[in-house]
Amino acid sequence: MRRILLATLLVAAACSPGDAGDTSTSSSTAQSSSTTTGEPATTVAPTTTAAAPSTTTTTPPSTTTTSLLSGNWADLPVVTTDFGALGWWDDGWFDAENEGALPVVGGEDYQTIVLDSVGATTGGAQTIVCEPLDLLGVELSDPSLLGTFPGPYGVAISAPWALQPHLFETLPDDGTYAGFASELLAERGLDVPDPVVKQLVRTDLEGDGVNEVLVIAEDVTPGYLLEPGDYSLAFMRKVVEGDVQTAILGDTVVLDESGVYSGGYTYGGVADLNGDGRMEIILDTAYWEGFSVWVFEYANDDLGPLMVLETGCGS
Repeated sequence: MRRILLATLLVAAACSPGDAGDTSTSSSTAQSSSTTTGEPATTVAPTTTAAAPSTTTTTPPSTTTTSLLSGNWADLPVVTTDFGALGWWDDGWFDAENEGALPVVGGEDYQTIVLDSVGATTGGAQTIVCEPLDLLGVELSDPSLLGTFPGPYGVAISAPWALQPHLFETLPDDGTYAGFASELLAERGLDVPDPVVKQLVRTDLEGDGVNEVLVIAEDVTPGYLLEPGDYSLAFMRKVVEGDVQTAILGDTVVLDESGVYSGGYTYGGVADLNGDGRMEIILDTAYWEGFSVWVFEYANDDLGPLMVLETGCGS
């Protein structure tokens, strides 16, 4: 069964020079939350869980895309992986698992996105995938375009618009974001002076000229179970009205021998998945016998990123 319990922690903090477009010199501090010692897909849940089917999280502005690709597209933008469909947009996010049927007939075209790499494939009619969970999905003609776990792993969407209309770039860390990660880990009870920054991405989700920075800090033990001191932390930093907000998208911090399955987080990319000109965040999570893909939408500056779609395959 999928092992997913997710929420977003959004806390305003003082600006720091490490965030794109920021010239302040003070540091950022995120609010402390309880430490995760369960499975790698587990994080603190004080505010929200995945959106219920038919729930509208935001009202998109008019589409900013000026040119569309020709093709045989689904009537609604179906977002899928090769091991299960996540859902689609129809004036709100719909969760495929709860709907019981996909708005496809077979033979539709799909765009794929992994990091900033866009590809093209086709998909069949709805079918059952991911035994023994028996998830609803489609068979893609070239699933290799999505990548492989533990990642980066992306999604396919049957939609004609530009999937990545705004900035996306991967960067090395000069120690700035390792410092931020160290503060967040300390709040979770783990002292790591120099955390390993596995991924650092600068992007502009909304195309408003204000960049977001996506970070994965991770050091985990290969094998079946994690060990004390292992950590995987996915967070986002964004400057809002002169302050930095830090959002936790996923965290696994192991403080003692608690039988935590080995795994971690990886950003699969960002993409406009509902045609509103704003991009969603694709976050992969993997553990010893399973993997999942989560999609976060940046709702607004008060709520931050909310998980709106997800699927996973494993025991």
